[in-house]
Amino acid sequence: MKSTKTIQGGLINLTKTKKNVLHQEYDNLQEYLQGGDDLELYSANKQQADRYYDKIKEDKEYPISIRKDLIDVQECESDVCDYFVNIPVKGRYGGVNVPVNTHDKIPDDAEIGESKLYREEDRFFINITIKYDVEPVEEYDGVLGIDLGLRNPVVGVALSVAESSQEVYFKGDTIKQIQAHYSYLRRQSKNGKKWKDREYNKVRDRLHKITTELVEYAEENNLMVVVGELTGIQNQDKGRVMNRKLHRFPHYIIRKMLEYKCKERGIEYKEVSEAYTSQRCCKCGEKGVRNKGIFKCNGTEINADINGAWNISKRALGKPEIRSMLGAGASVTMPKLHSDDLTSASAGVFSKDKRNFNSSATQVRTAEEPCSS
Repeated sequence: MKSTKTIQGGLINLTKTKKNVLHQEYDNLQEYLQGGDDLELYSANKQQADRYYDKIKEDKEYPISIRKDLIDVQECESDVCDYFVNIPVKGRYGGVNVPVNTHDKIPDDAEIGESKLYREEDRFFINITIKYDVEPVEEYDGVLGIDLGLRNPVVGVALSVAESSQEVYFKGDTIKQIQAHYSYLRRQSKNGKKWKDREYNKVRDRLHKITTELVEYAEENNLMVVVGELTGIQNQDKGRVMNRKLHRFPHYIIRKMLEYKCKERGIEYKEVSEAYTSQRCCKCGEKGVRNKGIFKCNGTEINADINGAWNISKRALGKPEIRSMLGAGASVTMPKLHSDDLTSASAGVFSKDKRNFNSSATQVRTAEEPCSS
């Protein structure tokens, strides 16, 4: 199947002449979008602007959109850069050839699509859209059920069918701290937009790291990714403070990041109903009590987000369309486990070999089932 991906890169080691040419083209685009003359703007860049930009804000800069038949990307054969990219501009026959370093390698058989050139102060960045073939995974060893919460942004429980085992993939993070910090700065500043933009960038960067780790973990362990469906959650009235937190928390962004990163790797991404997953015990199915992030059931205490993620994983395994894709069939035999391992709200960062930890963002640990039936 075909997958679409955006390769992000930065333009480096630009000569003064090339930098001036790019600044001029960029300035001319902004002037044209604000109703000015288009005589100094490359014709294809003007056409792309007419195609993409309907409503223009006065205080915003817009990227140059480059048609796929006009951008040329060539891999660099030295250590100077990763790629050379040719960008069409007014007054330069053949465009301007610029060195670019990218975050990811472009597959040799990838098809280059429409791309965008951005400017931040005196620096230029480019987003190169590519399409490439991905071999979809046909059979899985289990599921990675993910619960999206407020106390802990992402908590996952991996249930492995083939090995009859499970692991808790516990995501503690600083999303709330980032939001609280910038909320304070906005209240203290006259320029609230500046702090809002910085908060957005900080949160988005952190979410990229979280979702990349999750999808890489699923890929390494041959797991399907299943997320609790949050339809209507942000329309519920849960009180003034909780409503504000729900509307600020980026559930939608997390789900979309997980979805496209799974697609890039040929991993199946599913959403299942989250109804009652936070209220029922993940072992016995009885209703329990949730208090300050801890779920209590028949004398057993478990981190509430882990309980929710566990229920999402088990619900996914019960769906025929998901069960049919699991290599070892539908059943999962889980060993008896100790609840003490599942009550902690602290977290650490896991290494790729799952043996070394530190204490900032993520933890993977073998878990035991919290209740006995």
